[in-house]
Amino acid sequence: MRETPEPGAWGLERRDGRLWLDGCDLPALAAEHGTPLHVVSARTLRERVRAFRAAFAAYPGAVRVCFSYKTNRLLGVLRVLHDAGCGADVVDELELRLARMLGVPPADTVLNGPCKTDGELALAVAFGTGLVVVDGLGEIARLARQAETAGARVPVPVALRVCPGVRPRGMNVSSATGTRRAQFGFDRRSGELRAAIRAALAEPALELRGVMAHIGSGLHDLRAVARGIERLLDVLQQVAAAGAPANVLDVGGGLGARLSRELTTVEMLRYLAVGRLPARWRAAPADLVQRYATTVVEAVVAGCARRGLAIPALVLEPGRTLVSDAQLLLLRVGAVRERPRIGRFALTDGGAMTVSMMFLSEQHALLLANRDAPVAGRTSVFGRLTSPMDVVYRGAALPRLEAGDLLAVMDAGAYFTATETCFGGARPAVMLIDDAAPRLIRRRETLADRMALEVNGNAAPR
Repeated sequence: MRETPEPGAWGLERRDGRLWLDGCDLPALAAEHGTPLHVVSARTLRERVRAFRAAFAAYPGAVRVCFSYKTNRLLGVLRVLHDAGCGADVVDELELRLARMLGVPPADTVLNGPCKTDGELALAVAFGTGLVVVDGLGEIARLARQAETAGARVPVPVALRVCPGVRPRGMNVSSATGTRRAQFGFDRRSGELRAAIRAALAEPALELRGVMAHIGSGLHDLRAVARGIERLLDVLQQVAAAGAPANVLDVGGGLGARLSRELTTVEMLRYLAVGRLPARWRAAPADLVQRYATTVVEAVVAGCARRGLAIPALVLEPGRTLVSDAQLLLLRVGAVRERPRIGRFALTDGGAMTVSMMFLSEQHALLLANRDAPVAGRTSVFGRLTSPMDVVYRGAALPRLEAGDLLAVMDAGAYFTATETCFGGARPAVMLIDDAAPRLIRRRETLADRMALEVNGNAAPR
């Protein structure tokens, strides 16, 4: 039977069988605020940022750590991350405005995205965004026109997103972002990259500072990281030879979490086809962040020395590695059903079609939060929609559940709130625990919220 890590791995403790986090009784929070309910640890957020920044202390140049907003853009979470020293990696107008509202210095803001609107480019120019990562020949011209129209006093700093042609080992195809089959980045083989370098250098309103690449999400293959950096440095050398400053190297994000992981292509196909989760729980090494940092620093320093390049400023865009294990999701079991020769079913108030689509492609631990009990076989856990796709997990190793039990879905800090829907109910409230004091940072969605966008009869139902 697959055993998950002990609660202490996430900073949890059991008191009289109940799970506590940072001095707070989780079942009591669920009883007071209802479920589904997200709970965030400010302590863990700060620890993750501190460890990530410290891991790159050996880098001989400037380092900017810009949190990937798309991973988790709850304002309460972002404030903690920025106070701890993170900049902002943003992908749309909302995120640009959030970073400005939260006081992130423009120099510490990076705008990414493969299909930016003219409005987003204009806003980036107006805000003085520190780096715009361009991803398309047409975008180069459109950004230059926006800068000229705005009368920008200094050229807009840009980096070219490169397709490095690297696929990390074991990564499913939907998470790999650095292959030629992915839609991102200027292609080296076809000549598109050379054309992009010429186009950027031909625009007086732009200053080509460097290059950027992202090779995948949920990354654990550090050899692939090193290969990606080698190919980025080849392009940086090409940019420098063309006459650009070439002083920025953006290695993207994507580093995985330690206690949850994305399923491989084979694992995901097996799970979706026959409902079989991987038999063995596989946690990443406890020093994953330090290993990643060592890989990056050594690859950049050695690679620059071989090419005669000056050490560039390093831009990092971490997401899940900073927030994944700082947040959990509490679900209430509403009913349990046993079917002879088939198995047990538990129905909860959240699933893949409601609280997060991440259940379909990632492996997360489920812990019984309101009492302590041994694992007693397998249970398939579902949400409340009339669809078999509203699943938490099929065949999860769990204690024998009862109606009223409380399940904690661990590592819910990355992409859970980003991919939630109101399909099967209100979006959950979110509590932030800081110094043993819980406070509401997002209220639960109401019927009025859900009806507000309707133009024909936008009054809330009675």
